[in-house]
Amino acid sequence: MNIQTKHWQLDRRTFLRGTGATMALPLLDAMVPAGQAASTAIPKRAVFTMWGLGINGRDFTPKDFGRDYTLSPILKPLARLRDDLTVVSGLKLSHSGGHGGDRTFLTGTNTHKPGSKLRISCDQELADAVGKDTRFRSLSLGIKRGTGFGNPQDNTLSWSKSGTPIPAENRPHVLFDRLFRPDTPESLKQRETEFARRSSILDSVFGEAKRFGSKLGKVDQEKLDEYLTGIRDLEASMQEEKSWLHKPKPEVDQLEFGDEQGLDPNKGGLDYVRYQRRMFDIIALALQTDSTRVIAYQPRMDNSDGTGAFKFRGNPYGYHTMTHHGEDPDKLKWWTKSDIWYMEEWAYFLNRLKSIKEGEGTLLDHSLVAYGSTGGTINAHNNHHLPTLMCGGSRIGINHQGHFQQEDAYLGNLWQTVFRVMGVPIPENFQGGEADGIIKPLA
Repeated sequence: MNIQTKHWQLDRRTFLRGTGATMALPLLDAMVPAGQAASTAIPKRAVFTMWGLGINGRDFTPKDFGRDYTLSPILKPLARLRDDLTVVSGLKLSHSGGHGGDRTFLTGTNTHKPGSKLRISCDQELADAVGKDTRFRSLSLGIKRGTGFGNPQDNTLSWSKSGTPIPAENRPHVLFDRLFRPDTPESLKQRETEFARRSSILDSVFGEAKRFGSKLGKVDQEKLDEYLTGIRDLEASMQEEKSWLHKPKPEVDQLEFGDEQGLDPNKGGLDYVRYQRRMFDIIALALQTDSTRVIAYQPRMDNSDGTGAFKFRGNPYGYHTMTHHGEDPDKLKWWTKSDIWYMEEWAYFLNRLKSIKEGEGTLLDHSLVAYGSTGGTINAHNNHHLPTLMCGGSRIGINHQGHFQQEDAYLGNLWQTVFRVMGVPIPENFQGGEADGIIKPLA
């Protein structure tokens, strides 16, 4: 008898249950369907990050091209990771330029122009395709929580099918609990009660809309339909969340958070490096445990960056002030220094993903991880030559190029490339016209 022949199969989400503990198993051969290689059973993931207000392009953009390009000062923290990433120069957006680009980053929608038609963000389109088997179809994260809707800048990158903003979470300890803290009988009962209350509210809203909807004019009917579409999206999301209520969460080692005040950007005294690393640790755990496969994260905002721009290291300027440097050598010096420090945090994240083994590769090899901004490298308030890195994904089809230029290509073309590599059909009207093909050297 061939002892390698599988006579039975484990579910990918098999858990070990012991006294007071539940632990998710790693990917085992017995979880892989017969005739399928373990490498093809590993999920493909995507992480989109937007670093507001651009970057000091003089010290970011490499001077030469190809796989052996010379690392610029800001890219030097990524020296050991250069084979795991590509610098893409020349990308553009029609709408952005460092103020309010958050809304256009993943949607292609005109930023905050009154009357602009808001639409779904590509992370949500991707999540609909690849996230149905995960507890969270996607995670929306940011340096500030909520939506920020109505302010000059949004707190979130994620927009639903109905064109409504999806609130971002910005507290790592709260995010960790949401992903991994086991529910107690009391918390389960409380959540069931909350589901019932929310269902009752939604039923009431629909009933009220039916009573007066037929009396409205055409324009108001269209507005009401858009509103109700958003309510239906919320209801579907709630039902999906409810279906996971009694399924155990994966067990992971407890992270050390220390003083929680220093981990809440909405409060004073943010410990930025500790905060950013904890966020990246949790993102890595969320991907590793297959709690989600799509994440959109805004770790630095436009205008008011929210991070403090390393004032604790002596930087006398806010990030926005440095972008309006007026050729002041001191501002330019601190701008580059702070960009190098931000890039060190990005290197921490990539190394964290690379340290996690998966099959014959790593978590980074099976994840497409994008670093970008809507502020240009020539001038941080331009919408052209956007600072862009595509990282990871070498085991799922990305062909890293070192550094190359794709002059006048849309940023949405990079997102379309992500869909292509992940094997997801391009949605209709993708990016609302802010995409017209893939970035061919990468895919």
